Amino acid sequence: MDTYFIEASGAWRRYHPMEVPKGWRMLGTIKRASDDSTGALGRSPAGVYAQISVGMVRMLDQRAVADALRRVVLPTPSRRGTESLRR
Repeated sequence: MDTYFIEASGAWRRYHPMEVPKGWRMLGTIKRASDDSTGALGRSPAGVYAQISVGMVRMLDQRAVADALRRVVLPTPSRRGTESLRR
């Protein structure tokens, strides 16, 4: 199982400056310990976690992401803050 480090307040736009695909939720940044790569952490409408870097989508080990997410606190989207999550 791969090890991931998630930063919920991470600047995910640095890695995915394009429009967020409909239904996706951006959760912050993710760093993979195995190859030291960093990218935006996104969750698809189907609930699948992926690392996104300038349009390239890399599927992640879902169990390892769930384990890493247990160690961080994700911001709760509010009506006012939802616009930034959709961008």
